[in-house]
Amino acid sequence: MSNLRERRRLETAREIQQTTIELIQKHGFDQVTTGAISRHLGISHRTFFNYYANKESALIGLGPKIPEEAIARFLANSDQSNQSLKQLMLENTLDIEPHRTVLLTMQEIINDHPKVSQLQLVGMAKMREELGQVLAQKYPDSSPLALNILAEILLYSSWTSVLLWLNESVELELAFEKSWSALGDVTKVFMS
Repeated sequence: MSNLRERRRLETAREIQQTTIELIQKHGFDQVTTGAISRHLGISHRTFFNYYANKESALIGLGPKIPEEAIARFLANSDQSNQSLKQLMLENTLDIEPHRTVLLTMQEIINDHPKVSQLQLVGMAKMREELGQVLAQKYPDSSPLALNILAEILLYSSWTSVLLWLNESVELELAFEKSWSALGDVTKVFMS
């Protein structure tokens, strides 16, 4: 039953986020209130605040998460090379593909509203922490500092590919390959 309850909670959180985005697209960020979002969904203010602290949080949503299936495959794979890392990050990046319209809207708002930008950074920090924990399971002999730096670099590379995809109309997988290749070039510069 708790799985059903958790799924329903995630669905409601996503519905609130989607409605927030739709209302912002239609009326503009400054015109949308938590009351308008709640009314549109037919939920109480209290219900809204059980999920999000404000409209900015509702816009960002629950934040990005690395797909559980990708994590399971990464951890189950005995390959310690960068190919398994690449596959994990590719799956993570491609997971965002169905959300292009949402991301474009969010990118516009993030550029214009520092509070939303700060919330996005918090979400990315949580994702870095999650990735660091996954890396620690795969590479238990590595220092936590090294794994946190690696997580930061991998996520930045992934985000760079998303920005290429959003802003330059490049296929997402090709954008990822370009970003991953550039990451290899950075490594060569650093090691020289």
